[in-house]
Amino acid sequence: MDDATKSAAAIEIGQEPEMICKKSEDAFIAYMDDSTKESESEETQQPEKLTTSARALDRWFMERRKNQGAPRLLEVPNEALISNGGPLQISGNITLVHEDGRVQYANHLSLCRCGHSRSRPVCDEQHVDMEFLHSGKISEVSEVAKTSRPSKITLSCVKGGPIKFRGRLRLHNQFGQECVKMRGSICRCGHSASKPFCDGSHSRVGFKTG
Repeated sequence: MDDATKSAAAIEIGQEPEMICKKSEDAFIAYMDDSTKESESEETQQPEKLTTSARALDRWFMERRKNQGAPRLLEVPNEALISNGGPLQISGNITLVHEDGRVQYANHLSLCRCGHSRSRPVCDEQHVDMEFLHSGKISEVSEVAKTSRPSKITLSCVKGGPIKFRGRLRLHNQFGQECVKMRGSICRCGHSASKPFCDGSHSRVGFKTG
């Protein structure tokens, strides 16, 4: 059975198999992984926590993935909301590279910043119990101008370290501050003095990711 037939069959019975890409830095090519996965994405597990706009993006993404096979660029820029005492809410055309090399496509992710999530790199609300208090303020300035043009962004999880990103990303918070960068490292141990960016504190505190 070819991949297109497998994809159609999976969609017919209501499954949403995880998307895995071939190892290429520039190509945005994917094939369907038909193996059964026990873990689900955060937005699948807790859809009620997504905003209306996030749900709309997810529906758009899923429809385009179903109709076209490989994901296509959404007509939205890559943005990350640094929530007060909570996760990094990132939306756009995301390629997430896990520590074990698995590659996942998404258009909406809630990434842990407190360092205590049991489903890293995705947030599982542990910041509430751990009383993670970072307000989300931004201390760095933009490196490039912001734009509304769609583009791709790659997030790479470093074992025992931060999440590195490559691609235009606008980070913003509830105070109206924003910062646009083409690459950088996002703290996920919760101890950086320059949050949301990494300052190497994960080495000092012995941060472990698995």
